Amino acid sequence: MKYLDSIEHFAASQPNAPAVRTSMGGHMTYGELWAASEAIACLLARDGSSSPVVVYGHKDPLMAASFIACMKAGRPYVPVDRYSVPQARVASIIGQLETPTVLAIDHFSPKEADGARIINRLELDVAQTMGGQSDRDSWIAGEDLCYILFTSGSTGAPKGVEITASCFDNFTAWARGLGGECREGRVYLDQAPFSFDLSVFELACALSSGGSLFSLEHETQQSPRATFEALRASGVNVWVSTPSFADLCLASEDFDDQVMLALETFLFCGETLSVRTAQRLMQRFPACGVVNTYGPTESTVAVTQVVVTPQMVASGSPLPVGAPRPGTRLRVVDPRGRELGAMQPGEVVIEGDTVARGYHGRPDLTQRAFGASMMDGRAVRTYRTGDEGYLDQDGMLHYRGRLDLQVKLNGFRIELGEIEQPLRRLSQVTSAAVVPVMHGDKVAHLVAHLVVEGELGVLGGQEDHVFAATSTYTNPLDAVKFIQETEVDGRKRTYRLTGKGRAVFQEELDRLRACLNDAEEEI
Repeated sequence: MKYLDSIEHFAASQPNAPAVRTSMGGHMTYGELWAASEAIACLLARDGSSSPVVVYGHKDPLMAASFIACMKAGRPYVPVDRYSVPQARVASIIGQLETPTVLAIDHFSPKEADGARIINRLELDVAQTMGGQSDRDSWIAGEDLCYILFTSGSTGAPKGVEITASCFDNFTAWARGLGGECREGRVYLDQAPFSFDLSVFELACALSSGGSLFSLEHETQQSPRATFEALRASGVNVWVSTPSFADLCLASEDFDDQVMLALETFLFCGETLSVRTAQRLMQRFPACGVVNTYGPTESTVAVTQVVVTPQMVASGSPLPVGAPRPGTRLRVVDPRGRELGAMQPGEVVIEGDTVARGYHGRPDLTQRAFGASMMDGRAVRTYRTGDEGYLDQDGMLHYRGRLDLQVKLNGFRIELGEIEQPLRRLSQVTSAAVVPVMHGDKVAHLVAHLVVEGELGVLGGQEDHVFAATSTYTNPLDAVKFIQETEVDGRKRTYRLTGKGRAVFQEELDRLRACLNDAEEEI
């Protein structure tokens, strides 16, 4: 695998150079990264298995070493972030894997890993003291699976996207040059959790070019002051995040080129980059480039790019998401699959050498979304994205939103059905619908509409269950609206209740009860 060859080269030529740094003081050099990955690869190879490996933790440098170790051991890794993936979802992911192994970088509950082999942090530390050398013949290559990343599923269960070694290598070769020429030694911001495919950007680009990751840990991101202090000391050259995180930083007037003196490029993916956000970045960081990209997890992070210009911003029109990378072809089709011409909106279809192999253990879903075609005389995979967009006269893609019930919230791809399913299983809830609330061209938050029956006293004790049930990622549900139908004086009356967040949940329930009591007194 070319990616592994690159890291090996830098581990030999610059063993003391930083490979991973974290905002809380974590540090690992290239020499340490290579040695740790070799030892863990040997540990994984002992059981002779090729099954997936769940790597559970947060921003510990050992996470990156473990990903590399899995590649060396010939086993796909499954990244699971301890903060952004709830326990129920962890259990669902593990339940879909065949005899998986869990590398528990952080504390891990056995309840979440029925039937899995758990290797805890102590075992990993002991393995590193013993050292070892991996078998190069076991390194992944070509169509071997590199990683499986689980995204939201419409039926309530997450679905695992299978990315091959060749997909990863092809993406890496292109992504290193985004925003300018490919240079060695640059520092990449690592803000997104490893369970989110945006993090593959910095993992791929930094470590394949002798650069380093600067990881913003969860604790740091909870405090704007701590975040700014970390960014100021980071030496980051390439900013990689969703536009939402940049917007959070821009909320402070102190966020400018005096905070990040080494910054050269903003690199965005995962959600819509608004004209307003691009404009503010250009004003505060006049010497920095702003690069917009697009791509679903199923196409290995991103397949388009465009450098945002002042002319684009001045036009006031929604920003394009870019032209396709070499090795990728974009088509826009109508509901019957017929190709549409320039400026005609339809479903975006991606074809090329970074399209995923399919969904893990789900041939039905794979057949529905993936296919094959010929491009430049060779067979490539295709993926129907479910995204609406159009190609302009210059071949630039413009994104218009989703064609289904899937949304992007803070960069996370969420199937509304995955939130609705657990809500419908709550007692007294007869039906549920989750609706996105838009702010401009972005999803601001989600609102659940619940139809309940009977007395609300029982439901009133379930406020924690309601919010826990919807914690698909970091609790995406912002508000709940209850609808209750009751008989009053022989007629059906509907009472509506709106509550925002946990803090006012009980208050709103009491208000509804008061309305019901008033109605009874009138009778």
